[in-house]
Amino acid sequence: MFTGELFPYQYEAVDRILTDRRILVAYSMGTGKTVLTLAALEDLFGQGDIRCCVIMVPSSLKWQWAQAIAKFTDAPTRTVTLRGMELTVPVEDVCAVINGTPKQRRQQWEKAQHADYVIVSYGAVLHDWKELCALPADALVLDEATAIKNFSAQTTKRVKKLRPPVRIALTGTPVENRPEEVFSIMEWVNTKILGRWDLFEKSYINRNFFGGVQSYKNLGLLNQNLNRAMIRKSRLDPEVAKYLPDVTETTRPVQLDKTTRSIYKAILADLQAAMDELAEAGGDFDIAAYYAGVKTDGAYAAQGKLMARLQAARLLLDHPQLLMDSAVAYHEGTGGSRYAADFVASRYDLPDLHHSPKLTALDELVGTMLAEPATKAAIFTDYRKMLPYLSERLEKHGEMVLFHGQLNSDEKAGALARFKTDPECRLFISTNAGGYGLDLPEAQYLVNYDLPYSNGVLAQRNTRHVRASSKFDRVHVTNLVVEESIEERVQATLRLRQRLSQAVIDGTGTGALEMDIESLAEHIENAG
Repeated sequence: MFTGELFPYQYEAVDRILTDRRILVAYSMGTGKTVLTLAALEDLFGQGDIRCCVIMVPSSLKWQWAQAIAKFTDAPTRTVTLRGMELTVPVEDVCAVINGTPKQRRQQWEKAQHADYVIVSYGAVLHDWKELCALPADALVLDEATAIKNFSAQTTKRVKKLRPPVRIALTGTPVENRPEEVFSIMEWVNTKILGRWDLFEKSYINRNFFGGVQSYKNLGLLNQNLNRAMIRKSRLDPEVAKYLPDVTETTRPVQLDKTTRSIYKAILADLQAAMDELAEAGGDFDIAAYYAGVKTDGAYAAQGKLMARLQAARLLLDHPQLLMDSAVAYHEGTGGSRYAADFVASRYDLPDLHHSPKLTALDELVGTMLAEPATKAAIFTDYRKMLPYLSERLEKHGEMVLFHGQLNSDEKAGALARFKTDPECRLFISTNAGGYGLDLPEAQYLVNYDLPYSNGVLAQRNTRHVRASSKFDRVHVTNLVVEESIEERVQATLRLRQRLSQAVIDGTGTGALEMDIESLAEHIENAG
């Protein structure tokens, strides 16, 4: 039985789940999708409509969901200890968390046959497919359902084979970069809503001569069709906003020193050469598709050169040492970039590898934020190799946890629990692995050390601390952006993508799309 309390704006979603049974819940991040979903599921259990529900989540959220079930239902509980932190979760007869080594998972799957809730990661469709299919599941919840946004991904194909009577997709960002993403999600939720792909493409996409996406059309109609199987509430809606903290978002400009600026311009010159080569090869590179994880046809060698140079520019702006790390990794055969290796070898005037103007700006910013006792902050970066440089520079400000994709689910749960409960732990430093689904209401400040290319990733990051459970009336987001650099272009493009997402999901905004070769060329010309 559900024992929690719902906010008034959440009841409509519960009613839609109970009525429709197949629905996309697109409530904004922080508005309580987990709680309202549990309220609906407990009702379905109580009516005898379902016997078993699988909850499929990013690996970092397994134990967070288990804790929520323990908190908001009358399930008997137990205590588990992860990385020294104690968590309260339901007993295994009620809630099975599939986690750990293959041997451990086999034992857990046996117990899961009789559980009400079975919590798995998306990796289960690849590693434990037979066991997953053997469950007597009547309901499947996809949390952070953008995990199935890409048609060609093997995970997406497997998930779409799972079609129990009750199908609930949860995401605050069903359109992260392209309307095609919500088509893929809705193809699992209810195929009748958006129909066949060829008709969707003809109705909503304008393509250029080369077949690339030029713009989108009829997005008002797309929004109307989605609403037949989607319920949406934005954190900006008046009935929602009064329960959430206000958000102040600012951009802190960072100036490059003269030497680093000259190195940056040299990379831009190489980038221009790669663009010229791409044009000569007859390629029309869809940058937006590339960053959305969609494979594109064309001149692959020239495209690779272009992306390597873009990446090198971003590494330099974050920290010159990252560029060197990429070169070393290439030589050692552990990854990295051949372009970075060649570029580093050709320069005698590389800036001091220990000097990063952006890191200096962050150090000053964090010092100001944490000057008030008990204040906490979250810091996000695209690059895992940036984490040690961040932690080394910021350790003087207090204890911290590092969160990234190479931690297992137990380590992630332990790190999150420590940040939430230890008053001495004041910094949560994370890659994008911590940007999805985690609740960080203990933080008043959030800093984007760098901006992702994906609007969805940024939207997810920026709302980790914008929670109904926040104790603050106002929370803050700060973006560090290097002046007169590729980062300014990324920020402008993210704003366009936000408007595109709003057009599809909220019925407002525009179908413009300006993350292409032409706009990149214009940036390079202005920066030179």
